[in-house]
Amino acid sequence: MSKLILCCFPCAKNPYYLENAKQNIYSIEELCYFLQDNIYLLDENIMTAEFCDWLETELKAVRLAGKLRGMMEDNRGFSAFCMQIIRDSGYFSKNEMQFLEMKLQKMDHQSSYENRKIKADQYMERKMYLLAISEYRSLLLHASKSQSDIRVSGDIWHNMGTAYARLFCFERAVSCYEKAYELSHRVDSLKAAAQAACFLEEGERVQWFLQRSHHIRQEQLEAMKKNIDELGQMTEVSAEYEKILKLERLERVSQLQARSEMGWQVDQWKEDYISYMG
Repeated sequence: MSKLILCCFPCAKNPYYLENAKQNIYSIEELCYFLQDNIYLLDENIMTAEFCDWLETELKAVRLAGKLRGMMEDNRGFSAFCMQIIRDSGYFSKNEMQFLEMKLQKMDHQSSYENRKIKADQYMERKMYLLAISEYRSLLLHASKSQSDIRVSGDIWHNMGTAYARLFCFERAVSCYEKAYELSHRVDSLKAAAQAACFLEEGERVQWFLQRSHHIRQEQLEAMKKNIDELGQMTEVSAEYEKILKLERLERVSQLQARSEMGWQVDQWKEDYISYMG
């Protein structure tokens, strides 16, 4: 069942830009909605005089802005800063506030490396693939040679391979999956590398993966190839492909209307592309 949320503060005429998330917010409620599932995409960068001024001038949240300024002067941490927003917003239930507080406390006790790994994974979930790749590469530069970090590095290489694959950069995806397998020996990394190589249609390379590991059987490879063929067939009946066919039919009836529709569609694809690029 849905619920009605009564906004306690006005909406801003001028939004506040969340740099890490590449997103504008216009209200406390919108910020809280974002916090609920993307808390790792925020960090100490939000603890600024600029953010407090925005709360005060745009949202008329004078008391909250004052509290947050006081916390910054007292060098209170990011968790306390966020919890003040959460409590004063009136957006969350008691249970939701307790859950978010536990999340923030967990962030405090985790290393910066662990928190940044989760942040990169959240970029992946939001389909912001280039930002995820950038964060993953930065993490790999700071990884230690401890066994735990080596295992995490294997996971990072695997996730980075997936990000490249979703950007159709299959050559780079294969390299990332290979590195992931070298570090963590995850069978799914080797299978993902073989599947990405199938997309490249490099038969010799695929056979090399087969010879390298007993984990991939010939019938599994055939299933991978079949899946790729099915993806091609699905593309031909997908909603996006149907949009192209619709534009072609419309052009035969009215070129002027077709150009207008085409412009709108291209703008939509641009927005999707920009969100992937971060």
